[in-house]
Amino acid sequence: MELSSLYRWATREIGDLVPAVVDDIRGQVGSFEAMPRADHEKAVLEQYQAFLASLQERRPPTGREIEAARELGRRRARQFVPMEAVITGFHIGYRHLWGMLRREARNRNAAALLALLELVDQAWAWVQHMCGAVAEGYTETSRGRETALVELRHRFIGALYADGAQGEDGLCMARALDFDPYASFQAVCAPVEAWSDTHFDLLRRKLHADGGTLHAVIHGERVVILAQGVIIADAGELLPAGVDPVAGIGMPRAGLAGAAESIGDAERALVVARERGCTVSFDDKWLIATLLPQRDRLAPLVRSTVPRSHPRLAEAVLAFAHNGFSISASAAVLHLHPNTVSYRLDRWHHLTGWDPRCWEGLARSLAAIVLYPPENPGPDPAARTP
Repeated sequence: MELSSLYRWATREIGDLVPAVVDDIRGQVGSFEAMPRADHEKAVLEQYQAFLASLQERRPPTGREIEAARELGRRRARQFVPMEAVITGFHIGYRHLWGMLRREARNRNAAALLALLELVDQAWAWVQHMCGAVAEGYTETSRGRETALVELRHRFIGALYADGAQGEDGLCMARALDFDPYASFQAVCAPVEAWSDTHFDLLRRKLHADGGTLHAVIHGERVVILAQGVIIADAGELLPAGVDPVAGIGMPRAGLAGAAESIGDAERALVVARERGCTVSFDDKWLIATLLPQRDRLAPLVRSTVPRSHPRLAEAVLAFAHNGFSISASAAVLHLHPNTVSYRLDRWHHLTGWDPRCWEGLARSLAAIVLYPPENPGPDPAARTP
């Protein structure tokens, strides 16, 4: 009799309790913030009603109640609320309800409190059953969703390679992956051995929590990573700890056509990164990243042994190009007499046939130095002061 009265009271009061409970859950577990509040409050209220009915009838959850909990888990998976957040929120909610029952029973009389405490085992058995059902539903949907996401990622990246994901299909795929098809994208390419699914999942969750979106696929011998909402300055932010940071970083570019271009940037930068054993950004090394994949094609125009056999001459050409085509400024940077710099430019012209003082000759000279770079400078007889 004592408990029946208590349950009827609680059934009337839970409507007022639910908003405060949802506030507490969202305050402690930030992952719920993106979820509609009305949906959240409705789910908590339904769980409370079922729990009170089970206590009053002294029974475990019914098949219908278990299925409702599974469906709740499925819904939270579709809303991308992490599993740990779902379970934590579940326990916070039931702690509030049990605390309300305990306080009211204590205020009534000792008999009511004692009768309630005798149901502790039944109450927590209920919570255990329902948590398990929520987890089952979540896992079931999560697996199916992940399989569909893997396929969608491959289709989207494949479409970007094929035609820049033009058309309505490209827009739909981008939105389904939580990308804004008109915003800026940035790509990173890395060797496939540098990647792990576990690392990707952790990284994707972190970026999602920070307001960013990231997806990655294995494409041939490389991993293609496409991100939005963050600026990637160092691929070390993306690759697992302990992995050699060999990666190519593309430029941020707008729209789906820009996403395809950023992937192209990253692929070209990766070619340079593999040669140098480090991370290379396209906007920093765009010249060599553009020329290196074309080295065989450009060889008849720019192939030369001079940069490697006479590195001091190549050094003078680079200084001349980087210092306003000024002999005196180049000499100051190289700590040489201007006559020495002038002599080295003349020797370069003599040995290569390219005059670095004119545009055509300088362009070919720079391309040759980029594609056939000098090694560590040593004694260079051709660069001696006349």
